[in-house]
Amino acid sequence: MKKDDFINEDSIKDLIQYSEEEEDNTPEETVTEDETENEEIPDDVQTETNVTEDDYSKEQDFYDTFDEIDDTDYSEYDDVVFESDKKNTRHGIIIGVIIGIIAVIAFVMIDSGIIGNYKANFSNNFSKVFKNFKSDNTPIQETKEEETEQYNTEFKSNVTVTFEEANKTEFVPYHDGVICAKMNYMSFIDETGTVQWEIETAIVDPILKAEGNYILLAENGRNKICLYNDKNLVYDIDDPDMIAAGELSANGDVVVVTSKASYKGGISVYNKNGEQIYSWASGSDAVICADISQSSRRVAVALLNTETTVKSSVHLFNLNEKESYSKTDIENSVIFDIRFVGDIANCFGDNRITGISDSGKIVYDNTFDGMQLTHSSIDEKGNKLLSVDNQNIPVINRYSKKGALKESITLNGVTDFIDINDKDIIYNIGRDIYWGRINSNNMSKYTAAMDIKDLIILSDKSFVIVYSNSLEFVTR
Repeated sequence: MKKDDFINEDSIKDLIQYSEEEEDNTPEETVTEDETENEEIPDDVQTETNVTEDDYSKEQDFYDTFDEIDDTDYSEYDDVVFESDKKNTRHGIIIGVIIGIIAVIAFVMIDSGIIGNYKANFSNNFSKVFKNFKSDNTPIQETKEEETEQYNTEFKSNVTVTFEEANKTEFVPYHDGVICAKMNYMSFIDETGTVQWEIETAIVDPILKAEGNYILLAENGRNKICLYNDKNLVYDIDDPDMIAAGELSANGDVVVVTSKASYKGGISVYNKNGEQIYSWASGSDAVICADISQSSRRVAVALLNTETTVKSSVHLFNLNEKESYSKTDIENSVIFDIRFVGDIANCFGDNRITGISDSGKIVYDNTFDGMQLTHSSIDEKGNKLLSVDNQNIPVINRYSKKGALKESITLNGVTDFIDINDKDIIYNIGRDIYWGRINSNNMSKYTAAMDIKDLIILSDKSFVIVYSNSLEFVTR
């Protein structure tokens, strides 16, 4: 974050002295004693003065004699000040103060031209001088930015793999690597950059999810749903309605958000055999997102109502019942994502995160009004990472699986991508990537070779950088 330039009291005094010196347009050239001593004398010029020790003794005796003769005490006149001197002194002080005030006002108010240039140069140079100044009595204190520059920059390896149209591809972590899905194509690349397998698919615009050994490919804006166990196709089916989003449990259960005629959205649930085991539609509120629990097979659905005010509600469904058994209203918030971890549905809103148990009880509710949520991430244990804009100040917050704010860090620039794995986080500022634990000494810094399109943590030892047409796997 860029810090504002500042001018302290000492710098203003220096400026006033500088301005008063500039007022004299015809400075008198004088030669100081030091300059005379340093002046070189040509070899062909010989000095005639040859002072001996006797001459010096005679001169000193003369001054001692003069002091003995003139023993008048002049101390009684030390405090005498003539009236004319008082007037001249007052006039000089007033004129000097006026000139100083005008100079300071001009310096502070004018940001262009000669004064503007001097002002900028003065601030920069003063900061450099102060930073480099050392004193035996005054220790130098490093700024926060200087302290945060202490990062580990040593990495074990980095491998770049060519991947055409990577910026148009979906990526999710899978075991020790990433699943890559784009039009009619899916592959798995491990953390060493080795392509373990690749297959053709029937999906043109993929929605990609992975949990456990299962991989979900759904057609965005169409009907098709494909479930894979590793690279093996489990089923390929068509939902009756258009698919807008989808989620997957480690058991192989799939829930998709659909658009239904005469409704404002709905959901469909399929088991790992491709059988539709549940379907529900909303007649009044728009269906935004949904997820299914691995542990209890409960389904959480976020709805949005904008008739009078913005209001979200989270409904919980038992697959054996037609209607929801629990409803939680969340006023003045838009819930845009739900992720089940265990029996807790973690709900991400534009101004809050809320945790709801599968019994419908709110287990945590953290708001951040006045801040703008920019990115969010959650790992398989429920640890959450949020980046927010706090009045143009970028901040990253890490929350525990129970929703408690554990750590926070203020960034010196805006981040585009974040991810979390347990207590390790990753984020970027431009091409600089920061990876490790917040507020610790083991944070690592890695500079990407090109513009970054995505960042994904693969394990506690590696992460992947997505570029436009390649992937880079980095190991520490």
